[in-house]
Amino acid sequence: MKGFDALLNVLNSSASTFNKQTDEVSRTEVDAKIAQISDVNEAIQQKQKEIADLQQQVKSLQSQTEVSRSKLQEAKSNFAAALERRRAEIQQQRKEFETILG
Repeated sequence: MKGFDALLNVLNSSASTFNKQTDEVSRTEVDAKIAQISDVNEAIQQKQKEIADLQQQVKSLQSQTEVSRSKLQEAKSNFAAALERRRAEIQQQRKEFETILG
């Protein structure tokens, strides 16, 4: 009987050792995965910040583009108005000279 008790004790001891080892391996692997998850989450947060920064740059560039477009349109309008005024002045002067020269 003592032989059976000894075998059961060895078996129980082996089971306990095995369980401790598997628990340790499991804990190590889980901890490693948790660390990886944390790293990936940090990378995601960094990318989100980069995306937000780039979106802000796009908004700024769009605003600058509209300002430039508006200034260009205003310059074109001012030039066209000045051109028409100068044409009218030249035509008026021509008429005056034609009247004088008869």
